[in-house]
Amino acid sequence: MQDGSPHYASNQLSPGTRLNGIYEIDHLIAAGGMGEVYKGHTVQTGDPVAIKVLHPEYAKNDAALGLFRREASALHNLHHEAIVRYYVFTIEPALGRPYLAMEFVEGQSLAELIRREALTYEAVRALLKRVAAGLHVAHERGIIHRDVSSDNIMIPGGDVARAKIIDFGIARSTQLSDRTIIGSGFAGKYNYVSPEQLGLFGGDVQAKSDIYSLGLVLVEALTGQPIDMGGSQAAILEKRRKVPDLGAIDLRIRPLIAKMLDPDPAGRPESMAQVATWPLPTSRPNDDRYAADLGRSGERRNASSGRTKWLAFAAACGLITIGGGAAYYVLQPGLPGPSPPVVGRAEQITRYINSYDGGDCFFITPNNVTASAARIDGYGTSPAPFERLDDAFKSTHGFEADIDVRQITAAQCPALSFVGRLRQNRDRAPQLQINETSLHSGQALTGTVQGDGNRSVQLLLVSEEGAVQDVSGLLKRAGDKYSFNLRMQRTGARGAQPQLLLAVSSERPLETLKGAQSPAGQLFPLAGVEVARSAQSVGAAIRYFKLDL
Repeated sequence: MQDGSPHYASNQLSPGTRLNGIYEIDHLIAAGGMGEVYKGHTVQTGDPVAIKVLHPEYAKNDAALGLFRREASALHNLHHEAIVRYYVFTIEPALGRPYLAMEFVEGQSLAELIRREALTYEAVRALLKRVAAGLHVAHERGIIHRDVSSDNIMIPGGDVARAKIIDFGIARSTQLSDRTIIGSGFAGKYNYVSPEQLGLFGGDVQAKSDIYSLGLVLVEALTGQPIDMGGSQAAILEKRRKVPDLGAIDLRIRPLIAKMLDPDPAGRPESMAQVATWPLPTSRPNDDRYAADLGRSGERRNASSGRTKWLAFAAACGLITIGGGAAYYVLQPGLPGPSPPVVGRAEQITRYINSYDGGDCFFITPNNVTASAARIDGYGTSPAPFERLDDAFKSTHGFEADIDVRQITAAQCPALSFVGRLRQNRDRAPQLQINETSLHSGQALTGTVQGDGNRSVQLLLVSEEGAVQDVSGLLKRAGDKYSFNLRMQRTGARGAQPQLLLAVSSERPLETLKGAQSPAGQLFPLAGVEVARSAQSVGAAIRYFKLDL
């Protein structure tokens, strides 16, 4: 295998490094902003494994580590021949590095296979049954893949009947909320995402979202070229309001694919089990259109050699993906960045993010920044200003950032404006972590606030209607760290609604926020005035979750 990944030498493990005395590192496969992936082997048996090792800072990020641990646990118990196996998730004590050991799949991706030649109808039929059956097992456990693509299906030995689905690392339990993600790291590459992943048809990402994406993969496998579902934001949405042109698709499978690609999830097959068992004929229909369809299909195959390669190397089994090549296990989305990293470049990018002004009701904060990759958390009422940020960032820095956009309501905007005015004091902001991003009424929101022992911390909830509630009294302190357990209650119409949690750190508690039970539009402008008049250093952190009945 060739390693075409960017290098982050300071964090890389040397061949021969042992993890918990169980696994030994052989060589690096790929590296990215979140960590590295290695080929390794078990010490006792010599069996090959893929080992994803996270950067040290993620061992201290309770929310990221908790999510990663829960997903690893769910996938550890997910057994199907078509799904890559997850073995162990733990932290290597001497290194302090969290890692995940998983099945090593030797072979090539479906994308690579069909890049040379489209599959036959019979091969696609076998592939469909295999992949749909595996995804059905995942769906039964409440796990939605969300990034079904030809890059994320491995073909050992070129045999589609042995296909394996990888990259469940970015899968999300149905208990977690969804976000709009702008940039090359979109959880589900634009060419394969379902309409609801882009906010259409209610934006509820469920098992039927994977059905839509698999339909696009089948079209690509049959024609040798993916349907162009990308473009501008407007074009991407428009292409998902109707079933794409399937004129080049074999008539024996076209009705099923048309149903899988119904823009409305309600019109798609009920489950992956129904897709896997769909009665597909083996004999070729006697239809004059069939020859014409084959001719169009051939034209697409011939054009496939010039198609754009979306991503530089293979799909990952990780929280975040990068696309197809020889390695198959990578962590960082997007094209490989420049190597070696430029000294000070990460800091320059961070300053750019912190100083960027996207207008009203817009707030961004850097999540993870390196010299060649950047994750940005964003809050706003619309994706539009973040699309402009995406263009400006790429123009300035030469690569796309991964922008996670959490859409809020207009009534919550004053909270963003307040936090935005305090961004010059980011170094004084507390570290706010929450353990869930989706809750039902009656459940508890738990998390922590890491502050400075010499400063006060106030905690505020902001509902979708803009109602602010001071919940500081529920903070439990242990040294410089606070924990909380907030029982959430909601009435009204069914449907998950955005909620904001703010932690405010100051030298003295802000009087305006004490016991607050006011509309955000009234409270936060007054709080801003108090901050300005008090001449004290005030920092704030914000987190987003959804609350349903």
